[in-house]
Amino acid sequence: MNYEALFEPIKIGNKVIKNRFVMPAMESQTTTPDHTFSEQSIAYFSARAAGGFGLQITDYMAVSPDGIGIKNETALWDDSFIESHKRLTNAIHENGGCIFAQLHHSGLMCKSSDTGAPVKGPSAIANPGSLEAVEAFTTEECYELIEKYGDAAVRAQKAGFDGVEVHGAHFYLIGQFLSKYANKRVDEFGGDYEGRFLFAKLCIKNVREKCGENLPIQFRLSADEFLDGGTRPDDAVIYAAMAEEAGADSISVSTGSGIGGNIVTPQFFEPGFNVATAERIKKIVKIPVIAVGRINDPVLANNIVTAHRADLVALGRQSVCDSEFPKKLREGRADEIIHCAGCMQRCYYGKGCEEDDKGISCILNPFAGKESRWFVSPADKKKKVVVVGAGVAGLEAAWIMAKRGHKVVVYEKQKMPGGNFRLAAVPPHKTDFAKAIQTYMTLGRKNGVIYKMNEELNEENLKNEQADAVILATGAKPLIPKIPGLDPEKIVYAADILSGKTVIGKKKVLILGGGLVGCELAEFMNQYQNQVAIVEMMPMLAKDDVKRSRVVLMKRLQEAGTKQYVNTKITEVLPDGIKAEKDGEQITIRGYDALVLALGYRSYNPLFEMAKKVYKEVYVIGDALKARNAKFAIYEGAKIGKEI
Repeated sequence: MNYEALFEPIKIGNKVIKNRFVMPAMESQTTTPDHTFSEQSIAYFSARAAGGFGLQITDYMAVSPDGIGIKNETALWDDSFIESHKRLTNAIHENGGCIFAQLHHSGLMCKSSDTGAPVKGPSAIANPGSLEAVEAFTTEECYELIEKYGDAAVRAQKAGFDGVEVHGAHFYLIGQFLSKYANKRVDEFGGDYEGRFLFAKLCIKNVREKCGENLPIQFRLSADEFLDGGTRPDDAVIYAAMAEEAGADSISVSTGSGIGGNIVTPQFFEPGFNVATAERIKKIVKIPVIAVGRINDPVLANNIVTAHRADLVALGRQSVCDSEFPKKLREGRADEIIHCAGCMQRCYYGKGCEEDDKGISCILNPFAGKESRWFVSPADKKKKVVVVGAGVAGLEAAWIMAKRGHKVVVYEKQKMPGGNFRLAAVPPHKTDFAKAIQTYMTLGRKNGVIYKMNEELNEENLKNEQADAVILATGAKPLIPKIPGLDPEKIVYAADILSGKTVIGKKKVLILGGGLVGCELAEFMNQYQNQVAIVEMMPMLAKDDVKRSRVVLMKRLQEAGTKQYVNTKITEVLPDGIKAEKDGEQITIRGYDALVLALGYRSYNPLFEMAKKVYKEVYVIGDALKARNAKFAIYEGAKIGKEI
């Protein structure tokens, strides 16, 4: 496919951006308590500049100390920060990129525990999340804040930033002025569209007045705040036109709000879901328009630009997942791009896999966020390595080792690679998990990995390989607890359903286990007109899911009529149901046509003792070491791959 349109230069103001790829502002979780960018911050941004992103936007940068959204937010409220920020801008320019500073104030989304000051906003409307009382800014204070936006832009200019982004999205201060939900003012900063936009208008004009025509000004707004009474697409179109009239050089069309959610969207949102509003805005403004919203595929990105739906594409979580997306595309290596799956399990305040695994990263690419300390370097001593198991742990380890110069052979007893991760791609909206397996295999083949599929390893052929090291990545098997009446030979397993081995439709189905696997299985079975119920011992379903993704999943299950039995401990399995203890009482749940087991997994590592007899260097990774989610499996695969 021809992707040349994505590599055509474009001007924002008087600044030439070398291509149409934008890395939007995201909270990298790498900034410091003294409000500067850390060495890891600089390495993180530099990797994306080197990876071909034409334009990057910083993490949000506070224009005032009483406006920070997190304790470590970077600062532009004082001249003392200028020299420190030059370290970042110099690094980006050395790697061929451009970077804009995002000017920000959290308004009513602030926490007094972070700022040490009373929380203030356009009106005395409290954040439902914190329930902290809010004072309305006086008219005089509004004008003082406008000056702070202009002063912060001057500092950004002195620090070498190529432009600024005035942050009017996500229900932060400027977005609060725009939103009918938060703006109840009766002075000139409230009332109608012009009144609600006046604060943003004067911020843009103040930046222009103080910085001149040579500093591009980008305005970011939310197409939809997902709030009852909040900004909606019809409003966003109007505000975008007003921003152009006020002097903005480009419009970045984001989505969501700090109260209504959907700033970062999970896999349940279709790729490119927000492009329609960007397209509407592009039709009425003459300045460049940036679209954002789960753009994770080069074909989709190309279509957005060639169909003139937007001028540039912002790849948010996708830029975390693969810092070299533009570079790989430019070099004809689209098949090597790691596609963001929207799982949010590591990028969105996700916990790392060990103590030094901190800051933003990606479940599919653990190298993300570790640019200053994790490298795929040539091996000092080239080895022959046998990997047992072509699940994601084994696949990740294999391609990395091969790229480093090792000779790698992968054994897999099944016909298809991916293991349990392949089945995780089956429920609705999780197809991109399958793409990850395909990408790992592609990277392996290109680097010389030999795959022996449908071939189970035994002691004889393990000896015959004459390897220097063996990696056991044999995965996990379903956990079968000792519950009276549970017959391992007769029960239906979650994997049976997701693999297509067993098909159940138009039945009453009881799923035993309400972790993420059980809940996603329910989603899948709802597609086949089943009446599904889930039994879970814990107080909540899908406790192991990421909060934002879980909220959507629970809503979808509720809308489908899925029954939920939480705090319910199974004491006996019956032919058509269970006996259980719920909230201290004995209950019986019966009348089901099928029972499906989804109570978790246990490690499966049958070859360890045999391998130790043959080789001194034996490693166990992923679920074979301990049954956990795929985040750990891929992480451990990457770690052993770069170290062996």
